[in-house]
Amino acid sequence: MTVEKTRQKVQQQKELPTLTPSMQRILVACEDQGISQTALAEALTESPTITARILGLANSAFFGQRSGVHTLPHAISVLGLVTVRSIAAGLTLSGRLDTQNCPAFRAEYYWLSAVLSATLAQRIAPLVAAGMRPPQDTVYLAGLLHNLGLLALVHLHPAEMDRALTAYAADPQRTLGPHIRDVLETDHYQAGVWLGSKWHFPRSMLLVMEHRYDPGYRGDHWPLVVLQGLAARWANCIIDGKACFYAEPEAMQALGLTEPMIEIVWQEMSEQLDRIRSVAAAFSSV
Repeated sequence: MTVEKTRQKVQQQKELPTLTPSMQRILVACEDQGISQTALAEALTESPTITARILGLANSAFFGQRSGVHTLPHAISVLGLVTVRSIAAGLTLSGRLDTQNCPAFRAEYYWLSAVLSATLAQRIAPLVAAGMRPPQDTVYLAGLLHNLGLLALVHLHPAEMDRALTAYAADPQRTLGPHIRDVLETDHYQAGVWLGSKWHFPRSMLLVMEHRYDPGYRGDHWPLVVLQGLAARWANCIIDGKACFYAEPEAMQALGLTEPMIEIVWQEMSEQLDRIRSVAAAFSSV
């Protein structure tokens, strides 16, 4: 399949699920930086599935609410307004993509990587040098959805992606992108941009999807892009059981990050990995 045909398939109305009016209203609410807890809770009640997931997260071990959380306003208080907006948007968008027809796709690993990347980025962002610090409202959601193009390709091309993912599992020294290009002549980075464009993602998120694995990227919104790339790579190292992080001097220096800063965050995230799995489970069960 040619690159152009793949692009058309990603963006075609009939091939890719569109967002229902209720989902669009939820996304509008999630994008409103000034929305109140009450108004956000009211918007989220349009989706019983998202409501259940948010309540489940608030009651998970990660947040340690012994008394129990039974209402959306209480859940928003526990999780935080910014986090709930990001999670609700992520659930709304990812829930439109079916990955069940691709046996080699590991939903649990995918979402653990996404949630840990988002959590790492959110934790590191305040440490970035003043003047280039990404807006806190964008950091978690960008981390959560940075690899959404992979879901789109699995949804649209389950057989081809099953071959690519199987090949990657057999030869992990070769990164995933080339394995996907072998069967589709494109990759998950480009697919993310196509999907994000169709769904009207902000430009900053499209750039994260396209350039996050280039530590030398210095184009528009580069601090957010470079931060997300670091967070994604470090998240996968934590999941894979690496005892310590590997420094990336060029990217870290550009953001004003030091090794002692990251060592502290790395240790925190490593200790919280099992709890973060409970957050990721809310997505993998969508």
